[in-house]
Amino acid sequence: MMRVTLAVKPRKKPLLPIEAECIVPKTFLSGEAVYVWRGNKELPLDEVFSVTIEGTADRTEDVEIFISGDTSRIKRIGEYLDAGRIVIEGDIGMHCGNFMSGGTIEIGGDADGWLGREMRGGTIICRGNAADYCAAGYRGGRKGMTGGKVEVFGNTGDFLAEHLAGGTVIVHGDAGDMAGIEMHSGSLTIEGSCSRPCGNMAGGTCVVHGTAHEMLPTFRKIGPTTLEGMPFTSFTGDIANRGKGNLIVRDYTYMD
Repeated sequence: MMRVTLAVKPRKKPLLPIEAECIVPKTFLSGEAVYVWRGNKELPLDEVFSVTIEGTADRTEDVEIFISGDTSRIKRIGEYLDAGRIVIEGDIGMHCGNFMSGGTIEIGGDADGWLGREMRGGTIICRGNAADYCAAGYRGGRKGMTGGKVEVFGNTGDFLAEHLAGGTVIVHGDAGDMAGIEMHSGSLTIEGSCSRPCGNMAGGTCVVHGTAHEMLPTFRKIGPTTLEGMPFTSFTGDIANRGKGNLIVRDYTYMD
């Protein structure tokens, strides 16, 4: 087992973002020099992080990366992750887990926008909140997350699971506006409340355990149902998109 420990060094300009898509387990198996971008400057990894490597590994699956310090402005960690494990002690910047297909990312704090963007497999666990476009596609795209699992223990921002086309998304808190918009497949669970969920939904299942505020009128009410012994109401739609998705809510209000 190889354990890579990266501790962020103090920076004179802490708000300047760092692009660190190289921080994935397979990078450290190659033994080659590793570089990140700070603004428009390419820097060796050890100018930004204190790096400690313990043990050896022959497979990516046997590499663990532990990251500590002020990581809130560090972007693209775990991009294209296919195996292994990344543990982030605190907050993380935008695009964490872009396009990942395997492995695990654990975030101890909050995550910035596009967490798990267009994810294909693997697992992301965020212990804090996640910002807008969690488990979604990028602007202008037609397909978001297609596989894997994203679990957020706090709240999420707007456009959660936009264009969801597979996989599982679980939010233990509240979601913002337009959760599940353009959803085609997969499973979305929101244990709190949200607003205007699943607009233009074509397939998949979304369950809202709190209140779905401002429900769109283009969902057809099926009737009462029960989940875990609690009463819910089941809808199908979005019929404006000839959709056959399932939207199941604990409580709801319609748009004025």
